[in-house]
Amino acid sequence: MKLAFVDLGCPKNTIDLETILAGLDQHLRLVADAGEADMVLVNTCAFIESAKQESIDTILELGRIKKDRPEFKIVVSGCLPQRYPQQLAPVLPEVAAFFDSVDAVKTRTQLRRFLHLPATCSTLRKRVGPRHYAYLRLAEGCDNRCSYCAIPLIKGRYVSRPQRRIISEAKSLVEMGCREINLVAQDTTYYGRERRKPGALVDLLEKLSEIEGLHWIRLLYTHPAHYTPELIRSIAQLNKVVKYVDLPIQHISDRVLERMHRRTSRQQIESLIDRLRAAIPDLAIRTTVLVGFPGETEREFQKLLRFIETVRFERLGAFTYSEEDGTRAARLRNSVPFKTKQRRHLEIMETQAGLSLERQRNLIGRSLTVLIDEVVRETKQSIGRTMWDAPEIDQAVIVDEALKPGRFYTARVIGADPFDLFARIE
Repeated sequence: MKLAFVDLGCPKNTIDLETILAGLDQHLRLVADAGEADMVLVNTCAFIESAKQESIDTILELGRIKKDRPEFKIVVSGCLPQRYPQQLAPVLPEVAAFFDSVDAVKTRTQLRRFLHLPATCSTLRKRVGPRHYAYLRLAEGCDNRCSYCAIPLIKGRYVSRPQRRIISEAKSLVEMGCREINLVAQDTTYYGRERRKPGALVDLLEKLSEIEGLHWIRLLYTHPAHYTPELIRSIAQLNKVVKYVDLPIQHISDRVLERMHRRTSRQQIESLIDRLRAAIPDLAIRTTVLVGFPGETEREFQKLLRFIETVRFERLGAFTYSEEDGTRAARLRNSVPFKTKQRRHLEIMETQAGLSLERQRNLIGRSLTVLIDEVVRETKQSIGRTMWDAPEIDQAVIVDEALKPGRFYTARVIGADPFDLFARIE
């Protein structure tokens, strides 16, 4: 049997997919094209409305194959069946099975039973992307209860993984060729706190730094309410921890932050940014902001825009508010009109593009360490990243020669645009 897969959503979903697929290649042939497969696994996302729609559209598109080939099977895992375990089967009859467990190992067991395959105790993931970088989960679930977010409804309370399992998985990834590990969770800075171990993340970073062959450790999905002086010091002092902080602030208006239930204030955010930049030279701060939250006034939006101009984040992403079933924000009044949300989003991104171009141009002439991700076959250009750029979401360094993916090079910056650098290998 030939099995294809479609991976939708965030890096945490990719980890789940790789866990589900572990060991299957001993029994099945994994293929890239669903049109060539006997069955396709769709690993879905249901975080916001657009993600749900993408998941459903993907299933319906694959349903066209089933019309021509009735024996073709579609099976679905991930957040969509986890969030709507009873509602999907009646409206998506083309799907042969929905796997609704939030535990990827249990989903793997469900899939193997569906395929009449023996169980496996493999702890290795079946890598589906580049081997030189990987995402590593610290925890499942979330205790923050942001008013707009459905993740606690889908994934439940925050549960930290045992440190020994994380270290073991990291070592396995490095043995398979991984050079960069990106730590993920709904809130990585909460790691260990539900077990009353506030120093657990610092201890983990220190132990990960001892792994031979691992070069970069990146902390993603942090929360501004959960930084400690010890964590800031670790990021500054541990050589393998890249000088990059993923710090979603969402907004800067105290009233909006309170309605979002973000557990932070403008003063706390400003103080944290000042402390991070003072302690960590050459730091890149990536943030995300949410515009169009119910009740957000034009004045509050302008405050956010001015704050972005003043702080000059090195990396920034912006999202428009999406109403999600079951969340407290869905019950709030004073919805922001769609066109207003779109206009505010555009203003944020245009502002950031201008700030980014200025910063990028200041890098011309500097020599930087670059990790090569891929080579474009048609142009022979190599696409890489600096330590200030997370995979898939941040900026790129483009080099006009074919280099080896997964290798580090020293490159001199010779040109820049708002979101890319152009460099020459030294």
